[in-house]
Amino acid sequence: MKHRPLLYLETSVFGFCFDENPRNVLRREAAVALLRQVGLGLFDAVTSPLTFEELKRAREPLRARLLAAVRDVSQLRADKQEVERLAAAYIRDNVIPQAFADDAGHVAYATIGKADLLVSLNLRHLANERAERRIGAVNLREGYQLLRIRTPEEVLEYED
Repeated sequence: MKHRPLLYLETSVFGFCFDENPRNVLRREAAVALLRQVGLGLFDAVTSPLTFEELKRAREPLRARLLAAVRDVSQLRADKQEVERLAAAYIRDNVIPQAFADDAGHVAYATIGKADLLVSLNLRHLANERAERRIGAVNLREGYQLLRIRTPEEVLEYED
């Protein structure tokens, strides 16, 4: 039986589903396709209470659309103190800037929840090789596994 990877979907994946900027059409299509594949059961997907908090900050009518998009994704439960401690380590080590503490929280939730992949369209702080290496160094030092970070395009199942 084929292993279905556990994906942690952070807020940007849901946001891009409704991005109407023409330059982001391919990212939007990939995000929508990934959520469709999650709904079909090709992947097990989780997100965190942090994602729900961020989505609820959107204005209506976008907020309702975002919350509908997340309905097929389970909410990951993790010890909040452990998440905060690990997120603080990413910030302390300058892996993720303090101004983007929510990004550190997403990485911590994905790590502690033992996700196979964190899926993000946040190319600045998360979905890039440098960030993945630096996050991995902190994770290993703190006694956690390495975390792979990918964009939806890199995760999608494509037919042969």
